[in-house]
Amino acid sequence: MYDRTLPEDIVQSAKTVGIIVDEMLNPESPKLLLNYNKIVGIKETKGLTIEGEELENGVMGDIIVEDGVKIKEPVHLCFGVTPSEGVQEIIPRFIVGDDAEVSFLAHCSFPNAIKFTHKMEGEMIIGKNSKLFYEERHYHGKNSGAKVYPVFEVHVGPKSKFISLFSLTHGTVGTVNINMDIYAHQEAKVEIETKAYGKNKKDRVEIRDAVFLEGKDSKSIIKMRAAATNGGVVLMKGITEANAPGATGHVDCKEIVQGFGSIVAAIPIVRVTDDHARVTHEAAVGRVSQKELDTLMARGLTEDEAVDMIIRGIM
Repeated sequence: MYDRTLPEDIVQSAKTVGIIVDEMLNPESPKLLLNYNKIVGIKETKGLTIEGEELENGVMGDIIVEDGVKIKEPVHLCFGVTPSEGVQEIIPRFIVGDDAEVSFLAHCSFPNAIKFTHKMEGEMIIGKNSKLFYEERHYHGKNSGAKVYPVFEVHVGPKSKFISLFSLTHGTVGTVNINMDIYAHQEAKVEIETKAYGKNKKDRVEIRDAVFLEGKDSKSIIKMRAAATNGGVVLMKGITEANAPGATGHVDCKEIVQGFGSIVAAIPIVRVTDDHARVTHEAAVGRVSQKELDTLMARGLTEDEAVDMIIRGIM
């Protein structure tokens, strides 16, 4: 039983990234909420088990969806921290049974970070003919003081579908290094979409999304969207490897760069080891349209405000 509550800073940052807070905090909605290295809220529902353990420097937990269970409402996850310094280590494991469906809406909040490190080592195991949707929205405050290092390994069972959406577009970034490996088995489908926006010379993002199409007729698409302004650096690597007959994949990278010292890099990597498989890719890097910029500035926006609005529209 947990009767603690989330700090107001975390609640406000959830609103900033578009979380409907009333739904997240509803006592009846399924959830796992963390404040720093403490569990402040757990709510299970029929067919959903959530087990968490507080460690000296973090929290580990299992989230299990039983066979045949289809959870209609999203399961809210909050990994929040209000101190400006420290370390948070999260070790989650998601297990989804056969013929099951579940969606997770995760909110990672470090609103006051100056010298704060967040580490995550996660694993997802999806059974047969199931569907898992996982969305993660980040807010790292205004000081570029967060260091965030998530690592995920995902196994998508036969005829199952895994959808992942990651966004880091509000506030500053700090240092982010994300590594995700996804293994798709027979007739499995994988969709990955990643968005990141580095806004100053202290912001540095490196993201690696890799899909390994191991099963016959497995399919995947990776979409990566990045922007860097005012000296920010965003490096994205999308990898797809097709190792089975009928496996098909696509990598789509688009980046925007604006301002002195800003760097974006889009690196699609494709490998095919079966002559009946196919993987395609496309990548584009450009700058903000001067015509759009002039139009918005003529309507009263500063150049920085206009650039930010255009980039948000593109992403």
